Amino acid sequence: MEIIFRVCLFIAGIINVLPSILAFLPNKISSSYGIEIPDANYELLLRHRAILFGIIGGIMIYSAITKKHYSMAVVIGLISMVSFVILLKLINGTINPELHKVMKIDLVGIAILLIGFALYKFK
Repeated sequence: MEIIFRVCLFIAGIINVLPSILAFLPNKISSSYGIEIPDANYELLLRHRAILFGIIGGIMIYSAITKKHYSMAVVIGLISMVSFVILLKLINGTINPELHKVMKIDLVGIAILLIGFALYKFK
Protein backbone atom coordinates (compact mmCIF):
# COMPACT_ATOMS: atom_id res chain seq x y z
CA MET A 1 0.00 0.00 0.00
CA GLU A 2 2.94 2.31 0.49
CA ILE A 3 3.52 2.54 -3.26
CA ILE A 4 -0.10 3.59 -3.81
CA PHE A 5 0.28 6.24 -1.14
CA ARG A 6 3.53 7.50 -2.67
CA VAL A 7 1.87 7.77 -6.09
CA CYS A 8 -1.06 9.67 -4.53
CA LEU A 9 1.34 11.97 -2.69
CA PHE A 10 3.27 12.57 -5.91
CA ILE A 11 0.07 13.40 -7.85
CA ALA A 12 -1.10 15.78 -5.12
CA GLY A 13 2.37 17.35 -5.20
CA ILE A 14 2.10 17.91 -8.95
CA ILE A 15 -1.31 19.55 -8.43
CA ASN A 16 0.39 21.99 -6.06
CA VAL A 17 3.51 22.54 -8.18
CA LEU A 18 1.71 23.39 -11.43
CA PRO A 19 0.53 26.86 -10.32
CA SER A 20 4.14 27.78 -9.51
CA ILE A 21 4.73 28.15 -13.24
CA LEU A 22 2.70 31.36 -13.03
CA ALA A 23 5.53 33.01 -11.09
CA PHE A 24 7.48 32.99 -14.34
CA LEU A 25 4.52 33.66 -16.66
CA PRO A 26 2.78 36.63 -15.05
CA ASN A 27 0.80 37.35 -18.20
CA LYS A 28 -1.01 34.01 -17.65
CA ILE A 29 -2.16 34.82 -14.09
CA SER A 30 -5.18 36.82 -15.24
CA SER A 31 -6.51 34.09 -17.52
CA SER A 32 -5.72 31.27 -15.09
CA TYR A 33 -7.61 32.84 -12.21
CA GLY A 34 -10.12 34.94 -14.17
CA ILE A 35 -8.98 38.17 -12.56
CA GLU A 36 -7.41 41.42 -13.62
CA ILE A 37 -4.18 42.40 -11.93
CA PRO A 38 -4.64 46.11 -11.16
CA ASP A 39 -1.00 46.95 -10.42
CA ALA A 40 2.50 45.68 -9.67
CA ASN A 41 1.66 45.15 -5.98
CA TYR A 42 -0.99 42.55 -6.79
CA GLU A 43 1.28 40.95 -9.37
CA LEU A 44 4.02 40.61 -6.75
CA LEU A 45 1.65 38.97 -4.25
CA LEU A 46 0.28 36.54 -6.82
CA ARG A 47 3.71 35.61 -8.12
CA HIS A 48 4.95 35.06 -4.57
CA ARG A 49 1.88 32.89 -3.94
CA ALA A 50 2.89 30.83 -6.96
CA ILE A 51 6.38 30.30 -5.51
CA LEU A 52 4.84 29.10 -2.24
CA PHE A 53 2.82 26.52 -4.19
CA GLY A 54 6.07 25.31 -5.69
CA ILE A 55 7.53 24.86 -2.23
CA ILE A 56 4.47 22.97 -0.97
CA GLY A 57 4.31 20.73 -4.01
CA GLY A 58 8.07 20.25 -3.97
CA ILE A 59 7.97 19.02 -0.37
CA MET A 60 5.21 16.58 -1.28
CA ILE A 61 7.06 15.26 -4.32
CA TYR A 62 10.32 15.02 -2.37
CA SER A 63 8.54 13.04 0.33
CA ALA A 64 7.00 10.67 -2.23
CA ILE A 65 10.36 10.03 -3.89
CA THR A 66 12.55 9.73 -0.79
CA LYS A 67 10.04 7.90 1.44
CA LYS A 68 10.60 10.51 4.16
CA HIS A 69 8.42 12.89 6.14
CA TYR A 70 5.11 11.44 4.96
CA SER A 71 2.98 12.96 7.72
CA MET A 72 4.51 16.41 7.33
CA ALA A 73 3.99 16.36 3.56
CA VAL A 74 0.36 15.28 3.94
CA VAL A 75 -0.36 17.94 6.57
CA ILE A 76 1.25 20.70 4.49
CA GLY A 77 -0.66 19.64 1.38
CA LEU A 78 -3.95 19.40 3.22
CA ILE A 79 -3.51 22.78 4.91
CA SER A 80 -2.86 24.39 1.55
CA MET A 81 -5.76 22.82 -0.32
CA VAL A 82 -8.35 22.71 2.47
CA SER A 83 -7.68 26.33 3.44
CA PHE A 84 -8.42 27.47 -0.12
CA VAL A 85 -11.72 25.61 -0.14
CA ILE A 86 -12.70 27.00 3.27
CA LEU A 87 -11.71 30.55 2.37
CA LEU A 88 -13.63 30.36 -0.90
CA LYS A 89 -16.73 29.29 1.03
CA LEU A 90 -16.28 32.08 3.61
CA ILE A 91 -16.00 34.89 1.06
CA ASN A 92 -19.07 37.10 0.81
CA GLY A 93 -19.53 37.87 -2.84
CA THR A 94 -19.34 36.29 -6.23
CA ILE A 95 -16.41 34.03 -6.99
CA ASN A 96 -15.63 33.60 -10.68
CA PRO A 97 -15.76 30.25 -12.53
CA GLU A 98 -11.97 30.00 -12.82
CA LEU A 99 -11.55 30.10 -9.04
CA HIS A 100 -14.34 27.55 -8.65
CA LYS A 101 -12.33 25.36 -11.03
CA VAL A 102 -9.29 25.80 -8.75
CA MET A 103 -11.48 24.71 -5.83
CA LYS A 104 -12.60 21.59 -7.71
CA ILE A 105 -8.99 20.72 -8.52
CA ASP A 106 -8.11 21.16 -4.84
CA LEU A 107 -11.00 18.89 -3.85
CA VAL A 108 -9.64 16.21 -6.17
CA GLY A 109 -6.17 16.71 -4.67
CA ILE A 110 -7.58 16.45 -1.15
CA ALA A 111 -9.40 13.22 -2.02
CA ILE A 112 -6.31 11.69 -3.66
CA LEU A 113 -4.14 12.63 -0.69
CA LEU A 114 -6.58 11.36 1.95
CA ILE A 115 -7.32 8.10 0.14
CA GLY A 116 -3.63 7.38 -0.38
CA PHE A 117 -2.74 8.23 3.21
CA ALA A 118 -5.62 6.16 4.60
CA LEU A 119 -4.57 3.14 2.51
CA TYR A 120 -1.02 3.53 3.79
CA LYS A 121 -1.88 4.04 7.46
CA PHE A 122 -4.73 1.53 7.75
CA LYS A 123 -3.45 -1.26 5.50
